[in-house]
Amino acid sequence: MPDSEETLAAVPTDAEIEAWAERERERREAWLRGPSQSQKAEWAAREHARRTGKHLALPTPSADTRRMAQHYLRDAQLVAEGAMSMLFNLSVRDMFDELIRHGREWEDEYTRGAAPRRRVPLEDEPSKPRGQEPPGVSSQPT
Repeated sequence: MPDSEETLAAVPTDAEIEAWAERERERREAWLRGPSQSQKAEWAAREHARRTGKHLALPTPSADTRRMAQHYLRDAQLVAEGAMSMLFNLSVRDMFDELIRHGREWEDEYTRGAAPRRRVPLEDEPSKPRGQEPPGVSSQPT
């Protein structure tokens, strides 16, 4: 429980109240007078920059940066054109077969270091005749 001296110290004195009231009166009078000429000029400059977009001005890139940006934009354009060319020139079946082939290549590469596993052919895949399987792999059901 706070003692009586701390409680009394928390209450402002009459002089402090008068000083605050005077500061508040001056602040309100200044607000009623409006901004000064320098404040008006500063605001006008900021507003002009905001409306013209000059406040967003970025530093001018170097020639090397512009060259690299041009290079990457050209690469992106070629990628988009190549993708469209593939879409127009490949049938859906060819594209599907190509994706399957790449998927199997990735799977073979990814599992190369792992223990050998036997890939079970799907029903629509032609099965290899006996004797063409890699060593240790049997076409007989397990």
